[in-house]
Amino acid sequence: MNSQLLLETILKNPHKSKVPDIIHMPGDNHQAPQDESTELQYQIHWARLQPPGPLSLWFWTTDVEYRGGTEASRRTMLMDKTVELQERVQDGEGSFSRKWSKTRICEAIGHNVEFAEEENFELLETALHQLCKVQIVRMNENEKKLLFVPNDLRLWDPNYTILWTRERYRSAGETESKQMSLRELGAWISNREHEGWKVEWPVADGKMETLKTAWDALNRGNPPRGPGQSGRFLKEEYAKALGKYQAIHWLQFGYLETQGVKVEP
Repeated sequence: MNSQLLLETILKNPHKSKVPDIIHMPGDNHQAPQDESTELQYQIHWARLQPPGPLSLWFWTTDVEYRGGTEASRRTMLMDKTVELQERVQDGEGSFSRKWSKTRICEAIGHNVEFAEEENFELLETALHQLCKVQIVRMNENEKKLLFVPNDLRLWDPNYTILWTRERYRSAGETESKQMSLRELGAWISNREHEGWKVEWPVADGKMETLKTAWDALNRGNPPRGPGQSGRFLKEEYAKALGKYQAIHWLQFGYLETQGVKVEP
């Protein structure tokens, strides 16, 4: 059979894109991951993610074949995608901090996430965000704390896919609408904060007078919370209050502003 005929035969095969099951030998104990959505918490449907990790979460969320595959087929797909991402980094894709070399980024992408240190997680998450156009909500249930990638919510893009995870990437989450808008995300974060979750809001930059002027313009002179021990309102308090306001405003109205719609503060 010549190559052209072989190609035509492959294209006519209705199962050409199906990942074949692994043939098991007697005594093998390989099973498809048990990650059907069986648990609803925090308005999110949660499933066990196997294998764990940021790349696996991205595949699980965006690739139907990966979600339906066996753990063995998933690991093969992850290996292929890991090499692809490393090649893209070497080709200069992504706007990474100068403190991270291409070699360091590639090592983080290829690291075994089950034993990764927090710094490797940070770098891998940043690489995934930039190369795959995703944003991540990570729930730390032990500390009852919400973590975000990128960590500054004022930088979140309304067109990027939002990934949900908890338990150090051992669970994958999915919302009812499959893809939550930034406005809906802002309401979701507010609900968690009312339930006692810690939220790391961004902190505004600037000199004390600049921060105070900006805050007074938004709140008609009402100060942010109570004064410090000195009886005076500190720069840190204005910076935190203004940063939180800016993040909430962006989540609620940012998409409209990118479309040229003017929104009053």
